Amino acid sequence: MSQNIGNDVNQIKISSLSKIQGQADVVDLLQVSLESYFNSRSTAKPENMPSFGPVLLVGHSGTGKSLVAQALHSELGNLNLIESNGEMVSTTSELSSMLITADENTTVFIDECQALNSKVQHILLTAISERKLYVPRGTSKKTSYSVPLANFTLILASTHEYQLQDALRNRMRIYCRFNYYSIDDLTNIVKQRADSLGWKYENDEVLRTISIRAKSTPRLALNRNLQMAYNVSISHNNEMITLSDVEEAFKLLKIDELGLDTLERQYLRTLLNGSNKLNVLSSKTGLPSATISNVIEPFLLREGLIDKDGSNRNITEKGKHHILNTNYQ
Repeated sequence: MSQNIGNDVNQIKISSLSKIQGQADVVDLLQVSLESYFNSRSTAKPENMPSFGPVLLVGHSGTGKSLVAQALHSELGNLNLIESNGEMVSTTSELSSMLITADENTTVFIDECQALNSKVQHILLTAISERKLYVPRGTSKKTSYSVPLANFTLILASTHEYQLQDALRNRMRIYCRFNYYSIDDLTNIVKQRADSLGWKYENDEVLRTISIRAKSTPRLALNRNLQMAYNVSISHNNEMITLSDVEEAFKLLKIDELGLDTLERQYLRTLLNGSNKLNVLSSKTGLPSATISNVIEPFLLREGLIDKDGSNRNITEKGKHHILNTNYQ
């Protein structure tokens, strides 16, 4: 068997914005911002060195925000990357510790930043607007002293940016909105990753089939579809990923022709059988109402498989045709 570079899709790291496939508007905006930043630094006095950003990356889950943040970190030439998640930074002391540690060669990247509580968001706002951290003096909450902060780079990513405080959201100088990907862009992403890993594939149809069933998101195309297709190929001791391997992978994952999984098809069948109230759907599918609204329904709505009429959900003709003709349960 030919020698592969790796056996995991995540072993390849993107270190340049020029390697980002799709999201052309985001890449163009960031490249112009980088050129402006480096030109400003070349003429600035040491005591007046500019900082880059802060940056807010906004978009649906799996559309490449973290990948772009890491590429941006590399483009800036920063030595240190502090990564965290909004749900993990639950206290002001945790954020303060992170910010005090950061120096001018540090990128601080907080994903799902909308999960930061109001007090933590306020601390972050003060940190980027004043480059200071106010720390209570002793046990008193009425007096404090300020700790100067370095010119670190701040990148925030969010799936729901309007859950951020207005003041913090409006403080972001670079605002990038990510869109869903076209099949062509996804196919190029899958090809780029497979080629980088040294994974052979039978033909371009293999790549396109992997992409079609990825709900327009690179995370599913790579982490789920491509990885499983490779695993199936290796299990058969194949020299390359074949279309047969891909089909077997989707059968194992129970992913149908539109990229729907078992729960999504169960939801559609429940609608088809006449249940269209959210609480009834929740009861019959065994899923929390929030999961149905925030996870199950968005893609089905976008693809025109269902529609909403007030509190009612209805399966469309396209949805009926799909669920009655799919080969998957």
